[in-house]
Amino acid sequence: MASDPHPTGELQTGTARSLEGICYTDPDFHRLERERILTASWQLVCHISDLPGPGTVIRFDFMGRSAIAIRGQDGGIRAFLNVCRHRGSRLVDGDPQTGLAYCVDNRLRCPYHAWVYEDSGELVHVPHEPRYPGLRREELALHPLPVEVWLGFVFVAFEPPATSVAKMMQACAAELEPYRFAEMRRLTEPRLRPRRANWKVICENYLDSHHLGPAHPALKQLIGQSYGFEDRGDVMTIRGELETSESGSWSARAYSRWLPSLQSLPADRRRLWSYYFVWPNLALDVYPDQIDFMQMLPTGTGETLIREIAYALPDPRRDMRLTRYLNWRINRQVNREDQRLIERTQAGLASGDYRSGPIATDERGLRWFTSRIRQATDRQSNDPAARR
Repeated sequence: MASDPHPTGELQTGTARSLEGICYTDPDFHRLERERILTASWQLVCHISDLPGPGTVIRFDFMGRSAIAIRGQDGGIRAFLNVCRHRGSRLVDGDPQTGLAYCVDNRLRCPYHAWVYEDSGELVHVPHEPRYPGLRREELALHPLPVEVWLGFVFVAFEPPATSVAKMMQACAAELEPYRFAEMRRLTEPRLRPRRANWKVICENYLDSHHLGPAHPALKQLIGQSYGFEDRGDVMTIRGELETSESGSWSARAYSRWLPSLQSLPADRRRLWSYYFVWPNLALDVYPDQIDFMQMLPTGTGETLIREIAYALPDPRRDMRLTRYLNWRINRQVNREDQRLIERTQAGLASGDYRSGPIATDERGLRWFTSRIRQATDRQSNDPAARR
């Protein structure tokens, strides 16, 4: 994936059009984007606090593949394919909701035939080993995966990515450091939201600025007047300043009123809601009171699992507890509104009657996303108007 955020020139020409409908429904295209975009992308697995000590493990599944991230006895975090080298059994199941598991003596033991691996991935025990003539343990270590820790978050990729997480986020790092992500702790249990929509429909909805007013009136009144986008290469940022208003939902009014002034943040960020969409399928929602991430995990051509977890700095103050509760209420309503939008969009796309439509000149997020999809897949539109 090239680093040029405007590979086709669409953002400059003003003639950008959406992807054609077949890109959201065709199994062959789904396989193509899996190969060229998704398997070599960084995926956020957990926070370092979710792996608190040696022998703790997180399982993460993506596009039919399974990975494990493990904290070793040396304190380092490593990642491996979650597949035994003997007969292909999954090594770790983990908690159904969190993926969390624990090793005995910092070793991974296959539940099928009891082969044992160190937290380094080294194969250290094979029952009945003399019955395997010529077996070489050093050739049967667990398959390692690229892993990177960035500001306290653990990322894994199933194939070597084009660049590092730190480089992708470089343009945003300085403004995010005051939030002290690495010191945060999980605020909520992971939420897994199944959606009857292609993963790109959900990503595009997140990046769609024109639907804010019609679809999310409470959110529009809370941050709508200052809502804006900025292209940062591998990241599209969205921001909106909190507004004080007596209209709108009581949750939004109360949140704006009760939000404490956090002196640890720069003045211009104490009442700022900022969103960071990280190519290709991760959204980081950064609020003064907490952060949550939303990850679009394709489970089929027209099916996606949205994985969402919130993190925050420990803060027992009553007004902070109330603020975080109100934040949850506001975003729960936004999620309900978005679910209706994305599922009815997918239904229209699945009818086969949609080809391609125009994208407005100020729709920076949509232009950025569709342009990158086209570049990565070498997709040529079937709509003659889209080629003009």
